[in-house]
Amino acid sequence: MDAVAPARREPQPAARPSRTEAEPQEPGPAPAASADEAAEEQQAITVTGTRISGFTAPTPVTSLNQADLQAKAASTVADLLDDVPQLRINQNIGKSSEPVGASNADLRGLGTQRTLLLIDGRRVAFTDPAGTIDTNIVPVALISSIEIVTGGASAAYGSDAVAGVVNFMLDKNLKGLKLDLSYGESVYDDHHRPAISAAYGIGLLDDRLHLTVAADYMHNDGQTAQGTRPWGDDKTALLTNPAYTATNGQPRLLIANNSRFTQMTAGGVLTRAIGLQIAQRLGFPAGTGVQFGPGGTVIPFNYGTNIGGTYMTGGDGATLVDEGNILPEIERITGYAGMRYELSDKVTMFADFLYSRVNVLSDLSPNRDDAGFTVRNDNAYLPSAVRIAMAAQGVSSITVGRMNFEDQTSLFDNATDVKRLTFGLEGSFGNGWRWDVSAQISRNSYESISYYNRIANRWTLGLDAVTNPATGQPICRALLNNPNPTAAQDPYGDIRNCVPINPFGAGSINQAALNYYRGTSWTRSRQEQDVFAANLSGSPFRTWAGDVKFAVGAEYRREKTSLTSDADSALRRWRSINSQPFAGEFTVKEGYAEVVVPLANGVAWADNLDLNGAIRYTDYELSGGVTTWKVGASYSPVPDLRFRATLSRDIRAPNNYELFQRGNQVISAIVDPRTNISRPTLQITSGNTALVPERADTLTAGVIFQPGFLPGLRASIDYYRIAIKQAISTIAPQSIVDYCNQGRTEFCSGVVRDPATQNITQINVIPFNADSLKTSGVDVELQYRFQLFGGQLSLRGLANYVAEISTTSNGITNDFVGLVGLAPPPVGLPEWRFNLDANYAVGPWKLGVGYRYVDGGKFDTRFNITTLDLIDNTVPGRGYVDLNASYKLNSAVELYGRVENLFNVDPPITPNSIATPTVANSPFYDRRGAYFVIGGRIRL
Repeated sequence: MDAVAPARREPQPAARPSRTEAEPQEPGPAPAASADEAAEEQQAITVTGTRISGFTAPTPVTSLNQADLQAKAASTVADLLDDVPQLRINQNIGKSSEPVGASNADLRGLGTQRTLLLIDGRRVAFTDPAGTIDTNIVPVALISSIEIVTGGASAAYGSDAVAGVVNFMLDKNLKGLKLDLSYGESVYDDHHRPAISAAYGIGLLDDRLHLTVAADYMHNDGQTAQGTRPWGDDKTALLTNPAYTATNGQPRLLIANNSRFTQMTAGGVLTRAIGLQIAQRLGFPAGTGVQFGPGGTVIPFNYGTNIGGTYMTGGDGATLVDEGNILPEIERITGYAGMRYELSDKVTMFADFLYSRVNVLSDLSPNRDDAGFTVRNDNAYLPSAVRIAMAAQGVSSITVGRMNFEDQTSLFDNATDVKRLTFGLEGSFGNGWRWDVSAQISRNSYESISYYNRIANRWTLGLDAVTNPATGQPICRALLNNPNPTAAQDPYGDIRNCVPINPFGAGSINQAALNYYRGTSWTRSRQEQDVFAANLSGSPFRTWAGDVKFAVGAEYRREKTSLTSDADSALRRWRSINSQPFAGEFTVKEGYAEVVVPLANGVAWADNLDLNGAIRYTDYELSGGVTTWKVGASYSPVPDLRFRATLSRDIRAPNNYELFQRGNQVISAIVDPRTNISRPTLQITSGNTALVPERADTLTAGVIFQPGFLPGLRASIDYYRIAIKQAISTIAPQSIVDYCNQGRTEFCSGVVRDPATQNITQINVIPFNADSLKTSGVDVELQYRFQLFGGQLSLRGLANYVAEISTTSNGITNDFVGLVGLAPPPVGLPEWRFNLDANYAVGPWKLGVGYRYVDGGKFDTRFNITTLDLIDNTVPGRGYVDLNASYKLNSAVELYGRVENLFNVDPPITPNSIATPTVANSPFYDRRGAYFVIGGRIRL
């Protein structure tokens, strides 16, 4: 969407505290307002969160300007935004089927889909089929500032601006060349990151034509295992406690080191129940099981302690804990070309094209059989000692668990391509009226390739190998019984091509078997967005206090997503992922109006008083019409003090993925409350075309203090409250199981159990408009600039206090303030986050130090309420010190360096229970360790 270009800004009392900025200035008298603000008096400005510029907006806005961006020495948008306490940058680090490597902005912890991303005031199209936006696509080379609206803005910008807006402003008036080269690496000599960015702008035809081009490249070799870190090499995992009962005082879960699989090894191990019996028949020591060593030799399997369904402490089981990812490998290329041409003094034509490609490589665990596979007593590869023991025990089959390292580590290779063309006209007429018409065409593609996946049916057929009586060689039972299957019996050639598989002993699976059952699955999607918009703004008349400012506009938007996958995925033949093809499309028509009415200016009781109102009507093709609105006020009783408040109704409409997705599947650990045993469980997720837009009521209120007696000091404090009704949510699979077990029968239809064993075999998950979400808290910002020893010292502090972030589902409310131990879902936030920065500029030097603090809290705020879930449910906070410095060799060349997490502070240990557990699972704390960046900038 395009923000309305404003009329010339009238002089305002004092500065605009709604865009609090802290840009270091060259030595000189400390100004009352920043250099940026002084420039705004001379040219048009854009204020995110409102369609009207040239007044002090009542909605809080946090800004990062060019000096802030340079001090960060950032190569990605995630680096730039990581220090904003109201934001959480979610990055999928791998070991998952979601868009790996994507960095998604999440304001207030309400979910990435509720934060609207803009580039130059225009909506950014989704970059993946799940309906999220990878911020890696934004061209870092051209970012001139970032404005973050920390309150609802749907009346101004439409759907998704429930938690707020992040607007990336690009430098389209650049003249000359900018070049930036840098290199970063961690103190552990990994995460090597070379980066280069360049931008060039030139004015032609008497400066009526302006051309801008830019490109940047970044490669982070990432893909570092947590076992390379001192805090990550103890094989820590979250275990179920087999000794737990509801009344014996034992905790339900344990966090323990030296965690190993209870029933998986590289060569195979009998599952515990049958393993103990067969071991006794084999004469093994009491309490041991049976595993298969090199060449299929039968040897004892030693159990550890705390023996659960997935993990135990110690023992002979395999482990993948050391392989948990810290970051994936990311390579990014972006390119930009823009043109502005003055057709006349009143009309300008503009066009720009953005291209971005982000490649991400990440690994998963090798194919595995947590719950085991069945081996009959006539299996061709079954060691004779076990066959004899089975006969003595009177069993005809056994269950074997195995880590199939022969399959190689599964790899995710993801690629995101973004193509975004914007063009239009803008101009002015009359006394300060501005207009624009624009079109935006986005064609984004996403591809995810999963290497070394496994076709489940072929694995099962190959394992069921018997001896061919005609040759004495192993053969698949299905092929022996049906050597010439019909097309109906064998539509995919699984039987005709079957290769027997020997699972006994590490390295026993040969290449022919691997070629039979192992392969590559893929998903490709295309996200299309077309936006056509027209805007008009100006001042229709004056009141006694000044010009009434007015904006009106209309927009048409089309959103389409189509997803395809390989044939085996469509048929759900792979062990994991199995993306299901779907296509969905909807259109949106909307119109808005916004007005600012000055009621007082320079009178005895008010230095300034403005009222701001906006309304937008949106007609969704699938769910009908909805109205959003905003009312706000800005009041300065004296120039040094301003009060602001906004009340708004905001919306988020369901995206194509939530509406139309078809039965995608993942496998992850689920704890069955009936047995307290964790098992890998299939989860099927699908869309819901009956979804309607969710609605949010947002209140912000604050005060800004800028004393005239102390130039350079500004402070603001703002309260916020967001309440979302009909929230679109997908209940976490574990919660579906727990709710069903608690007697909430509406969830039991989603839990599928095996009729014989009553083990959970599948969980069905769909989104619905059933939740309520609430959050409230306080934002604080303080900055002070003053002269010191011939230079200028700039101090800035940002803080966020979260009083509530809760969900209510089916009458049950959970508050997640202080939930910092788990990655989402569920959503959780630290109670406190704050950043303190001090930057000193003198002569050619700029020096800076920053301190970031993330509060601690609980592993899970729902723990230890009605049961003892963990002995210690607390997670300690962390503080990080960063340093930055730069030196100008001359007017064109600057050298710089930065250190993040100077003291190499380790993250708190917060593990999860998946097969490749993340030891430091919280998204809030640094896992990379001390990180060093050096570089140089050239400006010609």
